[in-house]
This record gives sequence, C-alpha cells and structure tokens, in this order.
Amino acid sequence: MLLEEEQKVPDFSLFDDQENSFKLSEAIKSEQVLLYFYPKDMTPGCTQESCDFRDIWPRVKKKKAQIIGISKDS
Repeated sequence: MLLEEEQKVPDFSLFDDQENSFKLSEAIKSEQVLLYFYPKDMTPGCTQESCDFRDIWPRVKKKKAQIIGISKDS
C-alpha cells in the first residue's frame, strides 16, 4: 500500500521490539504520532534517518507527540 504525503494512515496493530501490543488508533487518542517506515535495521541510510528523528525529538516532544519507527526487521 502506498500513501501520499499527509494521507491518513489506516489503523493497524503490531508488536513492538519488547513484544508489547501497539495499536495506532490507541496511540493517537492521547497524542499526535510521527510515523515513519524504514526497510532494514542497522544500515547507514536507515540509521541516519533514525538519528535525524532523534535530533528533532525536543521539538516533537514540545508538540506533545511521539515518534514511531516501523521496520519488518525484529
């Protein structure tokens, strides 16, 4: 499924890296969500992307949002 910029993401559920259940519709009830997808862990491009999100974390937190990265890797 391809999404356009600013298109609403359909609801989904998955398990995080700690085996906790995550459901998008539950997360967005309490705060805004910055959602990004990356293809593979520990690659230079994906690592840089994650570091870029880390670097803007203070601005995201100020807006009472959370950042969620999703990969098919464990």
